[in-house]
Amino acid sequence: MKRILFIVLSFCLVLISEAQEKTVLDFSGNKCCRFEVAYNGLKTICMEARTIEQLHYLYNMDVCNYYNLSQYDTELKRKAFANSEDGKVLLETMKNVKANSKAKKHYYIFPFSSNMGWDKMYNLQTKTFDFGYTINESDFLPVNGYLNFPQFAIKCTPKIKQIVQKRQYTNRTAYLTTIKIPMTENEALAVEEHLDDLALVIQFTIQGWGETKRKINLFDVVLTTPCVKALSSKIYIIDKNTHEVYFEL
Repeated sequence: MKRILFIVLSFCLVLISEAQEKTVLDFSGNKCCRFEVAYNGLKTICMEARTIEQLHYLYNMDVCNYYNLSQYDTELKRKAFANSEDGKVLLETMKNVKANSKAKKHYYIFPFSSNMGWDKMYNLQTKTFDFGYTINESDFLPVNGYLNFPQFAIKCTPKIKQIVQKRQYTNRTAYLTTIKIPMTENEALAVEEHLDDLALVIQFTIQGWGETKRKINLFDVVLTTPCVKALSSKIYIIDKNTHEVYFEL
């Protein structure tokens, strides 16, 4: 009887130990900035900026655009305001805001359910989990040595490969993109069994900025989209709701 009780207790301790060892990413409060892919675009969850555009203004110390001071509608007016006492006060405030932003962790989040039905499965031949998605031309920033995502080019570990195919439609150009993440069959099985509940998460630091341009009509009106160039320190696959980590590289 004592032997059976010992075995049961040992098994319970193993289960408790395993539960305690599970990693959970902390997205709470003001500890991080998040950028999440959704059907209607890229959602920015960040105290310092409501959009990628506003974050771009912050990193470039563009006072008028960051604070949406639309009354300063020429380069001369913006320069005059930046040199005024009020402008200098706002500039100092922005420096502190930027420093706070840079000190936080930054995450790019791509839910597997947001890839519009493209491939997301384990490839037995290449031993990689293949995740496919499309990027519209206005969100595409091709940078050699980086992985391309909507409005982001992220330098990740070279273990992750990427395949990009250009697709021409009647009203737009898009890029069918597949990233290939190396993992074991056991790791991939756990991912596939919970696929719709999971998301790819890339932790990164901002390296710089780029932009994409596209014409929108016959009058050659050009729209410009700011894009982030970043360096990844870690990638994860997590549960979207609990933030429990299923895989990391």
